[in-house]
Amino acid sequence: MQNNVINKWLLIIVISFFTIMFHYMYGMSHASVLEAFHRRLCYIPIVLAGLWFGIEGGIVTAAGISLAVLPFIYMQRSMGHDFVSGELVEVLFYGVIGVLTGTLSDAQRRERKKNDELKEQVRVSERLSTIGELFAYMMHEIKNPLSSIKGAADIVADESVIPERKIEFAGLLKSEIGRLNRTLDSMLSFTRTNLALEACDMGAEIGRIISLFNVQTEKSHVRISLSLKEPITIRVDCDKMRQVFINLMLNAIQAMGNGGKLEITIRRAGNDGVEILFVDTGPGIPPDLINSVFKPFFTTRKDGSGLGLAIAKRIVEEHKGKILVQSTPGKGTIFTVRLPWGQ
Repeated sequence: MQNNVINKWLLIIVISFFTIMFHYMYGMSHASVLEAFHRRLCYIPIVLAGLWFGIEGGIVTAAGISLAVLPFIYMQRSMGHDFVSGELVEVLFYGVIGVLTGTLSDAQRRERKKNDELKEQVRVSERLSTIGELFAYMMHEIKNPLSSIKGAADIVADESVIPERKIEFAGLLKSEIGRLNRTLDSMLSFTRTNLALEACDMGAEIGRIISLFNVQTEKSHVRISLSLKEPITIRVDCDKMRQVFINLMLNAIQAMGNGGKLEITIRRAGNDGVEILFVDTGPGIPPDLINSVFKPFFTTRKDGSGLGLAIAKRIVEEHKGKILVQSTPGKGTIFTVRLPWGQ
């Protein structure tokens, strides 16, 4: 950020220097049209300063250029009163342009800040609403296994129950505890927001995840391919992005059921960052459901928590990225993760 500010000021200074030198060297030596043109060149650094640094930047730059031009006006005072007056009016306009540009820029900046604050308020409201939904979901999902755990524990503790029966309910007890633990893990993943940024090789990371799914893809007759033209490393929270990729790949494998292909493509997105595309040949998502896939607790699977894609979306947005979905029923679905180079 600091380097960016310095670079902008250096550009303004360089442009100002050359326009002023042009003023001194050719101010009285060419046609009136060209003379008017090179005078207006001084507006460029003033406008840039006003746009980038507000009214203070506009005034400072206008004042600096005006002070640099005044000796030229004094040197040409023999040209007569009209010439000097015209040049002084031009200097006055430098200040007016600096003030106007800076004022408009500051107003736009304040408006943008207000919009950002409103967006943040909307996000907070959405999170509060989600917390309410999460609490209701948590009560429902915890209450059921707790009831089962209590019943199984009572039977295991009952001395009149035969050992075989106790073993059966001990297994049920373990299963329900596992279910409860998975529910709590999903909720914790949804609420955690702190990022530990580090350099992460996208190709290597996704390659490792593909290896983890080897057994599952063989059983499901799903083929996974990875397309990557060059190594791409960006600064992200590797653990959390791994969670996003695992979730998207698992969803695709489960959606394709018994056979299909998942193509993963990693590519540059211009100068902005990187795109990771997950293209499957599954049944697709119905148009009336596609806008709901990222909503918390929305799921079409009986054993799904409905938090996987909501968690993935939140993680990507915490990285200042986007996750998009396109789907054609009967042909497949494309999930696109767009990430900046790093923060």
